[in-house]
Amino acid sequence: MENKKPQNLTSKNNGNRFGNHTKKYNRKPSDRRLSDRKPSDRHKAEAFQKTAVTPRSIAIYSLMKILEEKQFSHIILREQLNLYTNLTERDRAFITRIVEGTIEYTIQIDFILNKLSKTHTKNMDPVIRTILRMSAYQILYMDKVPDSAAINEAVNYVKSQNQDKLFYLSGFVNGVLRTLSREKETIFADLAHTGKTPAYIRLSVPLWLYDYLRKLYGKEETERMLSWFLTGSKENYVRYKDGHSEIMDGNISKTKLFKSGEITIQDYASQQVGIEAEPKPGDYVVDVCAAPGGKSCHIAELLKGTGHVDSRDLTEDKIALIQENIKRLSLTNITARAFDARIIDNSLLYDNGKGKADIVIADLPCSGLGIIGKKPDIRFSASLDSIKELQTLQREILTTVTKYVKDGGKLIYSTCTLSREENEDNRDFIEKLPGFHLVKEEKFLPGKPSDGFYLCVFKKD
Repeated sequence: MENKKPQNLTSKNNGNRFGNHTKKYNRKPSDRRLSDRKPSDRHKAEAFQKTAVTPRSIAIYSLMKILEEKQFSHIILREQLNLYTNLTERDRAFITRIVEGTIEYTIQIDFILNKLSKTHTKNMDPVIRTILRMSAYQILYMDKVPDSAAINEAVNYVKSQNQDKLFYLSGFVNGVLRTLSREKETIFADLAHTGKTPAYIRLSVPLWLYDYLRKLYGKEETERMLSWFLTGSKENYVRYKDGHSEIMDGNISKTKLFKSGEITIQDYASQQVGIEAEPKPGDYVVDVCAAPGGKSCHIAELLKGTGHVDSRDLTEDKIALIQENIKRLSLTNITARAFDARIIDNSLLYDNGKGKADIVIADLPCSGLGIIGKKPDIRFSASLDSIKELQTLQREILTTVTKYVKDGGKLIYSTCTLSREENEDNRDFIEKLPGFHLVKEEKFLPGKPSDGFYLCVFKKD
């Protein structure tokens, strides 16, 4: 790991559960008056209001929100990094890596901690559980963070909480982490030993997910994909206005290329939707679940100012994300509006009931099993039940939006998941609809070359 250890991380006791530290970061002006903020946001700021914070305290707070309260990792990280504007790029990278890494390895880390501790992780106080997980990740997987620093910061943080129950657990935290540090070599040897450590633990995924993917893809391919989620590149693909794509590292949204609209962050596989759409000058395109707008904007650019892209999603918050991209890219042939894709929109039909759209893009909500590398908490949010529920939703949307495709037009269905229910089974569902026949199907497995992704192209007779 190429993470750098932030400086000035000593703690001192001033009684705040989520931050008792010495290094100060400036808040945005809008964050200073808590009464002006939405009630749902207020507690996030109040947790840090009374004291200065450090990268580790931000990481602990974020992990508590994600692992204990089941909130989305990308949303929590974005909120926290936006809240403290004076964080250095090094600190931002440290926070992101420590949060995402801890989530990625939580299943494996819990397995290890439960061998070293008499108290099972599920029975620990949530703060102690979070601190142990985060510190274990640093000890095991962040070579540039000395073990002693990870241990001392964890112990000091527990002591600083000014709660008797937690204060007296500082010795427990110290003992577990020192044992972990001392036995690192044995731990890694056991992880590599297939007889001592089950594959799903080594690859840090729930057992049901490992078994599910193994039945679909076989043992070798499943373990390759899951290993790539842990160790594969965290860099992003960007698409240039001229159509070519490259891999780019760092905080891309802060670059001149991004701000000027010369590049857009879009995964390689996701870019194929626009390419396969092959819009012709003057085409009318409807993207029914478009946020944050990468595919819609790509197609609008391919239309070179002609035609129109009708970009839609369920909520105004999602539409705002699309509009940000439209403005940044200075596009004039695309509009965005909130609309529930399950509800028929008669404005997209002629009086005879025929569809008006040359192309309909249906990149639908899915379980996201192909993007676990980018959104590690999907390990915990996905389930067999949720996959079945999502298939029901997808088919409800497809039954509606396929009506918008004109005779001779195209439908492109896509997901960023790996499940058969949401991919091939839905392909078969579409093929049974009147007038649709499959033109092309493509599946990108994780690491070949980027995120997992599925798409199929239909033409309507």
